[in-house]
Amino acid sequence: MKAPRVAIVALGKAAWVAGVVAEYDAEDDAIRVDARAVACVRAALGAEEAERFVAAAVAHERHHRAFPRDGEAAAHAAARRACGVDPRRFEAALRAARG
Repeated sequence: MKAPRVAIVALGKAAWVAGVVAEYDAEDDAIRVDARAVACVRAALGAEEAERFVAAAVAHERHHRAFPRDGEAAAHAAARRACGVDPRRFEAALRAARG
């Protein structure tokens, strides 16, 4: 399976409010990571952690792409294995940014 295209883009206000920080678009075979979420993680935790956040988000979405019936826990576990960081680490920073 060919690797999907990855982009950091504005997913929009509705995604932000809903807590969506990345999405897989099967039609485009692309993973999109929300630019606002990346900026929030960078502001709260630093540039290095923002890079880890993007890597974890991409690993999470790649898992969903490969195993569409798996839930969030399985995708989080896949991201942990792939990146060595628990994606929940970033959730607190993102919740604080959402207010």
